[in-house]
Amino acid sequence: MDLVFYIGFMGCGKSTTGSRHAQEKGARFIDLDKVILDKTGMSPSEILSLKGEKMFRKIERDTLHDIVQNWMDSGKEATIVACGGGTPCFYDNMDYMKNHGHVVFINTPFEIILKRLSKDPGKWPLLKHTDAVQLYNSRLKWYEKADETMFP
Repeated sequence: MDLVFYIGFMGCGKSTTGSRHAQEKGARFIDLDKVILDKTGMSPSEILSLKGEKMFRKIERDTLHDIVQNWMDSGKEATIVACGGGTPCFYDNMDYMKNHGHVVFINTPFEIILKRLSKDPGKWPLLKHTDAVQLYNSRLKWYEKADETMFP
């Protein structure tokens, strides 16, 4: 294992699963959303609400590229990156991840995702303007391009 990207819909467990797997395998764990927070001083939901999705997606792409570049510069230590739910769906992010590592789709049953999202609706600003089922279905074609699918 070198560089592995965990992708999937919001609330599917990318961060929880990625952190656990990294610990089990003695790998480094990086949460893309946390790196964005550290870099900008704002959470992804704050950026989406205050600056819009277009600006957020640019920051997200640039941060993804920074993570990969830092990984290459630092000796290619085994690393798992938990990506945002929309990361693979914008720009060339999916091809970029596949060209630099192994992409794993965390395919959590949608009913479980909906239960998780309903516990903290303020954490998911995109759902204020979009139906979760519609958003999930529009992203599924991107998730299915992953190198591997994991059923938690």
